[in-house]
Amino acid sequence: MKKHKLLTVSGFIISIFLLYFSLKDIKFYEIIEILKKADLKLIFIPTMFIFFSATLSAFKWSKIAGNNVRFKDTFVALIIGLFINNVLPARIGEIVRGYVLSRKTGISFTLGLSTVLIDRFFDLAGLLLIVFIFFPKQSLPEKVSQSLFVLVILLITCMAIMIILSREKFTRILTARLDKVKKPILLKLAHRLIEISENIRRINSPLNIIFYVATSFLQWLGMSTALYFAALTLNVSVKFIHIPFICALLNMGLTIPSSPGYIGVYQFLLVYILSIFNVPKHEGFAVSILFHASWYIPYNILGFIFLLKEHLRIKDIQELDEREV
Repeated sequence: MKKHKLLTVSGFIISIFLLYFSLKDIKFYEIIEILKKADLKLIFIPTMFIFFSATLSAFKWSKIAGNNVRFKDTFVALIIGLFINNVLPARIGEIVRGYVLSRKTGISFTLGLSTVLIDRFFDLAGLLLIVFIFFPKQSLPEKVSQSLFVLVILLITCMAIMIILSREKFTRILTARLDKVKKPILLKLAHRLIEISENIRRINSPLNIIFYVATSFLQWLGMSTALYFAALTLNVSVKFIHIPFICALLNMGLTIPSSPGYIGVYQFLLVYILSIFNVPKHEGFAVSILFHASWYIPYNILGFIFLLKEHLRIKDIQELDEREV
């Protein structure tokens, strides 16, 4: 069984398993009662803030990509990538982002993909900044604390890798040694390292780094506000000061393998994290459904429209993870 097939099967199993535990002990009438009390005047506000966040994300990525890459190009590529993650297994949305950007701008696929990797690094940095600023005073479950520790180590490791790759001498020595092996996979890796290194050196200044982290912070704060209004729509009581921390943990937890669109995993994580702040399980599940739908439905509609406009075929996209770059 190929690696991506194994990930797909395991993702579906995990999603079904976690969805079961999300619904366990919840009575159907409890969900109905919450929906009856919903303030429908607020129902579209979460989606507004979600698109504000997506706009900031695309703007940040356009600046990282450089080479006169327009915001319009990164926005289209971002939405298509999110759409693909929602409808196809194996989470190839990040690869699709780089592919669409390369098609629209004429830059190489490898260069486009390297900008996605750097963009995702700053996304992680923004999430961890949210965690540190909005860290709750109350004690957290041991598993949550351990997960945060692992993520901090991951960020430090990523920063160290970025610093190392920004050194031209190191990159040249490493790529020269990979070239000597004469194996196709190592030659591709060498080419990618050169592209990534050039990208990092181009943006590697204190002011640029502060700008990208600050933009990422505002991006996640926008998503947090969307989550707050999702809870407010359903009259679920959660202090806003806790919401950014909840949103950050939710998005960090989405690294868990799952079915397309994070179904099951999304519900389990949000129900569990909200329970830390004394939100009953049935209320947390209702919030998870509304918040999930607030980005899942519009991303899919807009992503499908962009996919048609860019004349992309699902079959071609499914083969991207095996593409020679």
